[in-house]
Amino acid sequence: MSQARRKLLDAAARLFAERGYVRVGINEIIASADVAKATFYQHFPSKEQLCAEWLGEEAERVEAWRRALLDDPRTVRERLEACFSELLDRLEREDFRGCVFATTAAMTDAGGRLRRRVAEQRRNTRDFWRALAAQHESSSKPAKHLGDAWMLLVSGAETEARSTRSTWPVKKAKRAALVLGGWD
Repeated sequence: MSQARRKLLDAAARLFAERGYVRVGINEIIASADVAKATFYQHFPSKEQLCAEWLGEEAERVEAWRRALLDDPRTVRERLEACFSELLDRLEREDFRGCVFATTAAMTDAGGRLRRRVAEQRRNTRDFWRALAAQHESSSKPAKHLGDAWMLLVSGAETEARSTRSTWPVKKAKRAALVLGGWD
């Protein structure tokens, strides 16, 4: 990847994560990346294409973390707790910005390329939670139901934490997830 392309992706990542896709203009991305306008268009035909590539990179990063967690030798409970710890750390580190996929979906057209990218990521997220639940041997609940419940707890906690700019929703959701897993 060329240095200019990387600079554009890094600038877009920072700006889109901070303020959202629709609140960031191409000229701001170009200025932040310190490249010429022609350089932008040489690498990306549109802001939408740039955002799609950024979301793709984010999805790859998240999926690598999830694969590692599914292969982790710790117990399912320990890995579930690690998910909530990572969420807490990320929210605090990123000033409660929340999920970049959810933010992008909320700011884009329902039928557009970016919404399709987000929908794919949400399906992968659901598959991850179901796979983690399937590794929970002592659960009497079918893995798909338990996984869906864990996903909704994390997603809801992240949204509420972002809205209230506090960590209590994540802590309460973690407790609920442990109870659902039979670890009360």
